[in-house]
Amino acid sequence: MADKTGPTALPLPLVVGHRGNSGSAPENTAAAFTEARAAGADMVETDVRLTADGELFLFHDNTGLRTTNVAEVYPLRAKDPITSFTAGELRRLDAGGHVGGQYAGEGVTFLADLPAAVGYDLGVNLEVKEPASSPGVEQAIARMLAEHDDWLRLLETERVTVSSFDPAAVRKAADLGLPAWLLVGTDPDAVLLDGLDPRTEGVVADHTSLSDDGAAAVRAAGLGLWVYTVNSPAATAAVLALGVDAVITDFPANLRAALGGTRGRSVEPAAG
Repeated sequence: MADKTGPTALPLPLVVGHRGNSGSAPENTAAAFTEARAAGADMVETDVRLTADGELFLFHDNTGLRTTNVAEVYPLRAKDPITSFTAGELRRLDAGGHVGGQYAGEGVTFLADLPAAVGYDLGVNLEVKEPASSPGVEQAIARMLAEHDDWLRLLETERVTVSSFDPAAVRKAADLGLPAWLLVGTDPDAVLLDGLDPRTEGVVADHTSLSDDGAAAVRAAGLGLWVYTVNSPAATAAVLALGVDAVITDFPANLRAALGGTRGRSVEPAAG
């Protein structure tokens, strides 16, 4: 079994780009992921959904209004669930222009294309987003990871994790042999941790809710501990004091600089 801290052979705490380098680039796009790599991220985090015709794509919101030109391209469907669109329809959208002209034409990114943006020495955390709106998304992710050489290369280095706020999705991911992590918006306590599927590798906690006792409880349960979404110097100092394994941030370059000499722990590759 892999060490329950995250991707192997990387010093801790890991710097995780939230939806890529989303503090400056259009979130969940190839540009954001490429920029996160350049900013010194160890991993990127992204949100995974299924199109109406069964393709996996990377998108946070349940509509395209905030981050695409859907109102221009499909004015009668602008408020429709983003998962009601086919892959071909999504490929017509601009997912970058809302951030700035330099990103105009940046398209919606599909899961199959993510390895090309991040390379093979970055970790990837796939958040199963609103699984009820994408039935079968966990199985589709497992197929993608098992059948595509690019993903197999990442899996072999134990640099892919799957997470969700939905415990059922975490169980399904574990059933499919995927490294499964639970996202929580409250301080993790004994009741929550006792109810976890025993195959769960770790907890991804909201840094604003995480207490010393919550962090200790996660450690006592033998689980890894990541936090989201940490963007200020004060928040960075607080979570580092808790000894977390990974920090998810919109600004990976800032976090990389703030870490300085604190990256003293390391995770070695699993034997065998």
